[in-house]
Amino acid sequence: MSKVAVIVVDVQEMFFGAAKPAYRANEVIGGINRLTAAARATNAPVFIVQHESDASGPLARGSDAWRLPASLVCEPGDEVIHKTVGDSFQNTPLAERLRAKDVDTVVICGYASEFCVNATARRAERDGIATIIASDLHTTHDKPHLAAPGIVEHQNFVWSNSSMSGNGVKVRLLADILQMEFA
Repeated sequence: MSKVAVIVVDVQEMFFGAAKPAYRANEVIGGINRLTAAARATNAPVFIVQHESDASGPLARGSDAWRLPASLVCEPGDEVIHKTVGDSFQNTPLAERLRAKDVDTVVICGYASEFCVNATARRAERDGIATIIASDLHTTHDKPHLAAPGIVEHQNFVWSNSSMSGNGVKVRLLADILQMEFA
């Protein structure tokens, strides 16, 4: 039987509480709260990842932009990981903490679909961790060449149809994850 953990990537005020929040921001946070509640109910670990920049950057630790939105439910047992690049594993204790908890499967959600969520999923896949993306719980902002809904759809397609290591990334709706992983 697999040991599952949830990784919530970069759900921070800068992206969710700004004047122009991420695509489907409220729905994504609501779904993440359902996912993490289900994980906690089965004693599956929850990791909250926060991106941070240096003291002069927009995501300086402790700044309003860096903080987690009040609507994101965090519990005292959740583990917080701070990162400075897109990949949540790079120069962080995430891999070590997953190993210490005997986690072999991760469910990833959060911000930004094409950047930090993608980098984290690809690293987990490459490192041999079974990787699931919550297809309706990742988001981004519009880009000059493509609107956010298209980016989300594109990333779900890419993850479903490619592999960096042969392990692949599974893409599942929240409802299916709740039935299969935390039932």
